[in-house]
Parts: sequence; structure tokens; C-alpha cells
Amino acid sequence: MKIKIEKDVPLPRGSRATKYPFTHMDVGDSVFFPDEKVGGKAHKAAISCAERNNMKFVARREEDGVRIWRQA
Repeated sequence: MKIKIEKDVPLPRGSRATKYPFTHMDVGDSVFFPDEKVGGKAHKAAISCAERNNMKFVARREEDGVRIWRQA
């Protein structure tokens, strides 16, 4: 079997499923996660998203959950 080398074949975009809407948020937008904590799964996902996409997020505890804002 002879393998053919091909040039200029574009790499397909990744299809990473997203559970959280962080990449779709504009500066000043926030999202509330009931029954979550600062340092919980949603907050860790925001931090990870921020590192991968050069973004900034801040999380604050509210009465029954956590709210995460996108910052400039």
C-alpha cells in the first residue's frame, strides 16, 4: 500500500462540547449557578476557559449559589 502525502488540507475545527456559556459571554455579562460554590465546577471551568481564550472572569458567592462575571 502506498501512502499519499496531501498538501493544503485544512484542519477541521474542534467540536469541544461546552456545558457552560463562558465563550459566548461579553464583558460585563454574568451567569448564575444555583447550588454552586466559589471554587466549584463552574468556577473552575471559567478559570480554564479564561486561560485557553485570554479572558478574565470573577466569581462571587450569592445567597444560594455563585455568580460569575466576564471582565475586561
